[in-house]
Amino acid sequence: MDDILREIADLREVMTNRFRQVEALTNLYAIIPVKHAMPQPTKWTASPDLLLFLISHIQERRPVSILDIGSGATTVWMANALRHFEIPGKIISIDHDKSFGAVTAATLTQQGLGTYADVRIAPLIEVDIRGERRHWYDPTQLEDVENCDMAVIDGPPGFMHPLSRYPALPMLESKLSSDARIFLDDASRPDEREIVERWCREYPDWSSDFIDHEKGTAVLARRTVIAGRGTGHRYPAPA
Repeated sequence: MDDILREIADLREVMTNRFRQVEALTNLYAIIPVKHAMPQPTKWTASPDLLLFLISHIQERRPVSILDIGSGATTVWMANALRHFEIPGKIISIDHDKSFGAVTAATLTQQGLGTYADVRIAPLIEVDIRGERRHWYDPTQLEDVENCDMAVIDGPPGFMHPLSRYPALPMLESKLSSDARIFLDDASRPDEREIVERWCREYPDWSSDFIDHEKGTAVLARRTVIAGRGTGHRYPAPA
């Protein structure tokens, strides 16, 4: 009986999540009336609930400089949002994979979004962070990037290296505006949990919130721009 009840509970959770993703995707198309086929959601791409969250942030905050680490669905949807909301902004999208970056660039061109997003190929190379050797995107591809209002971190893939996205804050902090927001995808995974813990410990000026999206999203901002927030960061304990 206990096994049957667990299976029913698991099935209910799966169906609830599917409903949430369909609802988010429906709202996305209602907010952004796209006229082209959009990248299909997969286990590798940002989930519809995160995409909707990002689009809502763009609509509310109107960022003009966006850094997108890991090109794909996020790039295309955010570029459509800049055009739809008539925001004179630009997305710099970084990818280590030439073929994947080329697909994103072609999609942007097909949809007439070339002026809103620039896809750059940056191979993963060794970088030194606080005395540790880590792998991160070639920094030369970001030399001209500064004062970004928004950063979406959805790469490198988690399977490539332990704590693969840890270098994001150390490498990008100086390129972010004083009131920038960072959105880290896959924040429910153990590696990303540890990354956020380390960031908040090593960079005490930053605080994080956890959003219960399908894959989990961590949202980080400097404490000085968040009114009414206490010390520490809000992150659920591991299950």
